[in-house]
Amino acid sequence: MPFVNGHVFVVPGTLEHLKYDDVLLSTDYGGGVGRPFWPVFGWDEDTGAARQYSLPRLSPERRVAAVPPITGEEDEPRRWLVAVGATPSTPVEWLLEGVRTAFHTVASDGNTPAGGPPRRVAMPVMGVGRGGFNGRRGEVIHGLFREAQAAADQLFLDVVIVAADPSDYSALQALRAQAHARPLAPTLEKRARRVASLARAGRLALFMGAGTGMAAGLPSWSGLLKDLGQRVGIDDATGWGGLNSLDAAEILRRAAEETEAAKPVDERRPNPLGAHVSEIIRPTDRYALGHVLLAALDVDQVVTTNFDRLFERAVSAIGGEQPLVVLPDGEPVDLERWGGRRPWLLKLHGDVEAPESIVLDRRSFVRYDARRRPLGGVLQTTLLTKHLLVVGASMTDDNVIRLVHEVAELTERPGGGRTFGTVLSLGADPLRERLWRPEFEYVDLSDGSQDKKAAARNLEVFLDRVAMLAAPRSRHLLDPRYRELLGSDLERDLAERLSALGVEVAGLPASATSGWRDVVEALSRVGAPVAAATTPDRRRVPVPPTTSDEGTIWTFALTYNGYRRHGGFGPTADLANAALASWEQDRRLPDDLASARAALFFEQRRWRHFGTDPRPHDLEYLRALLGRIATLSGGYVEVKSPHR
Repeated sequence: MPFVNGHVFVVPGTLEHLKYDDVLLSTDYGGGVGRPFWPVFGWDEDTGAARQYSLPRLSPERRVAAVPPITGEEDEPRRWLVAVGATPSTPVEWLLEGVRTAFHTVASDGNTPAGGPPRRVAMPVMGVGRGGFNGRRGEVIHGLFREAQAAADQLFLDVVIVAADPSDYSALQALRAQAHARPLAPTLEKRARRVASLARAGRLALFMGAGTGMAAGLPSWSGLLKDLGQRVGIDDATGWGGLNSLDAAEILRRAAEETEAAKPVDERRPNPLGAHVSEIIRPTDRYALGHVLLAALDVDQVVTTNFDRLFERAVSAIGGEQPLVVLPDGEPVDLERWGGRRPWLLKLHGDVEAPESIVLDRRSFVRYDARRRPLGGVLQTTLLTKHLLVVGASMTDDNVIRLVHEVAELTERPGGGRTFGTVLSLGADPLRERLWRPEFEYVDLSDGSQDKKAAARNLEVFLDRVAMLAAPRSRHLLDPRYRELLGSDLERDLAERLSALGVEVAGLPASATSGWRDVVEALSRVGAPVAAATTPDRRRVPVPPTTSDEGTIWTFALTYNGYRRHGGFGPTADLANAALASWEQDRRLPDDLASARAALFFEQRRWRHFGTDPRPHDLEYLRALLGRIATLSGGYVEVKSPHR
């Protein structure tokens, strides 16, 4: 079935490791790009500082320009600079004109094959950083989505809007649900709503197979076997390709070990076949759209037979920290070290960063039950307590089949068995669907087509719909920067009054009933600028929640004057740099309140000096400092600002 239209996807996270064909990047007429975009060019701190102004210069007559290729690799994305830097008084329509021009330029310069999927164009929420439109995010988001939808419908582009700010993501998804709803076909829409409701209720878990990585450029199972055969000197044409995949991998294992045995003893690797797998898979570091759409569901429990680290990268891009990874034969997870809510990822067949853990061949699978039975128990517990969404897996793994059937036997009751999950399939498979009934419901996303690329994109569209339906849509609600997205004067007036109430509650003295802090946190979670509105002459202020955005963190950081309290710039810098080094080395945080507040204060000054926004892993540290300050202070701190 031919592709008809493009689609607008919305994902949280960053542009750095997402896979796309083209990417639009915000700049001004000077041509420089902000620090958050440096990784898109492959620049580190030193390289970015030296090269950020070496890019093409723009002008009112030339607001869009292509950046020359950097790596020359075949799949290197095209990078486009778009001049959107302006002043707070510049009309939003001026920004939108630049974005519209960029879409048309990309479409006219593209080389989409006839009958193939649309070109995939990624973009940030443009103009709201240093572009001058921060105070009008609602108007910007409304306009950007309208332009993206027009590009999808008229120019045959898939547009991916990447929201680094959780409030932007909330606003985009709320806007889509209210004004740009595009439901799926009735049967698929019903399934999507069911999965989304389970995700919102915390009752959904994920199971990911090799299919999730293929969109990122990783080989299929058969492709992996072929690559391994070439590495160990076995040609697929000799006939082993017709064997059962486990038996084929067993032959590869033996060949790899024979080759390894010829090496000096001190150079031999404990699992040579696993080492080859790692060398094939590890270079792929850009995750697919499906990875980040699944990560956006924010589930607590994920199980995979994949070896790669792409899902972990997607999770990290969203929240600044990776899930807890549980590996076969791995070290026990120190839960106290991590603290708080932390999703976990069980990698049943090992990990590319630990080649000795990789399970691929027949012998490894035979040993699996004897040595790794507890891991199977984790999957079985998930089946008993969650609804399992299966993506990219054909449900042919021998160990998985056995584990599911054991749980089915345990829960069997008169009149029929229990349904444990949903399998998203890229094609009709009546016999396998019959085999797994009632344990799993199959959802055919092929739309009757034999085109696997079309089915894979249908999967992405389905997951995008699920992510929209499951997304939080209130993080921006009381934030005045998004007031244009509120539907009436009544709503805007109510938002203003609730925000004012939050400021009043935040100003209560420390002797007030402790439950008021919960009110402040609740209002902060829906966008009320409580911390930002707290004036410096308040005696005590609440510590913002660890989910706070950058602006809230910076405002709170300035309630403490580190320079005055710790003897000036030098001593404060030494204290803060030591705290940052301890965090980066072993995630230790300051033990006393004064040091924690000084560290946060200095980070605000540091990033103000950089003139850019912190990246997700930087925000992880800042939010961890907030948590430490809240713990050490009991939730409220005295204002010790530069004016006190």
